[in-house]
Amino acid sequence: MQPLDQASPPASCRHIYVARSLFLLALVAGIAVLGLVGMKLGAVSRSWTDILAALFSSSGDETLRYFVLHLRLPKIMAALAVGAALAVSGAILQNVLNNPLASPFTLGLSQGAAFGASFAMITLASTAGFGGVSLVALGAFAGSFFAALLILAFSLVRGMTPQGLILTGVALSTFFGAATMALQYFASDSQVAATVYWTFGDLSKGSWREAIMVGCAMLAGLLYALRRSLDYDTLRWGDTQAQALGVSVLQLRFASLLMASVMAAFATAFYGVIGFVGLVAPHMIRLVFPHAGHFFLLGAAALFGALFLLGADLVAQSLLYPTLLPIGIICAFTGVPVFLFLLFRGAASNA
Repeated sequence: MQPLDQASPPASCRHIYVARSLFLLALVAGIAVLGLVGMKLGAVSRSWTDILAALFSSSGDETLRYFVLHLRLPKIMAALAVGAALAVSGAILQNVLNNPLASPFTLGLSQGAAFGASFAMITLASTAGFGGVSLVALGAFAGSFFAALLILAFSLVRGMTPQGLILTGVALSTFFGAATMALQYFASDSQVAATVYWTFGDLSKGSWREAIMVGCAMLAGLLYALRRSLDYDTLRWGDTQAQALGVSVLQLRFASLLMASVMAAFATAFYGVIGFVGLVAPHMIRLVFPHAGHFFLLGAAALFGALFLLGADLVAQSLLYPTLLPIGIICAFTGVPVFLFLLFRGAASNA
């Protein structure tokens, strides 16, 4: 008989570890496959040999090389960064607010960004920017971050519950929606069209600069969340139990809300309103692994969010080709059934 300290883990634990490892590998493989398909799919279609030559050789077709390196590849990187950022943000918000319906979209951050972008396009009516970033993107970031600051301020109110914060998000969504409509009412037809188009959500809006900025914000938020994953696991048992185990619940909730808001603000500012990714991705992981800890949940949700947005972008490009649908429309059609499923499942459990 082997000593206790050298005993192998139970077979069930090994099976769970293997299943999770295979699941992560499948997500990575899916991302790689969809990324390659995304580089080939488009108005200029060539063989895989030409695509690889455009990627790795400077002597290939310059037109194809421009399409691949400056149009398609930044769009793929944007899908990875935005999808992961929104998914991680949603997983964090659902934990610290103790509500399965929490996400950047349902908390009003996206509507705040839409108001900020509309304000820049209609009131300021300028295409100037700062540091290479357009004024519209800066306005969207300011609007989304302002909504986040309001959520953070309400979270500090004595007696404010996580459910109360969700209702606050609903109120903010209504307020920013009304403010945006008020701006559009006094705008010209071209300005209204520009603001409506911005709200659709489109991964082709940004370049390498925007994709890298969103990616950096996502990595910072993911690393922070992974570092606090044990605290998130403890928070599942309730605020009282978490505090008894040494977790500063108020500080954790405030910092997590701030980090999730920053990730969502960067993603929304550059690529428009892309809803429900932060809702769908974490819940898909929970459906497959119901009792997974947050260290696995956050990493898997980031990969699934990236895969989901890559797939949604390919559907948006090919569904009505040559008409290219905005990716926000595809995500909304996918997210609404998941949202309703969560509502009905919650109602059934409370019946």
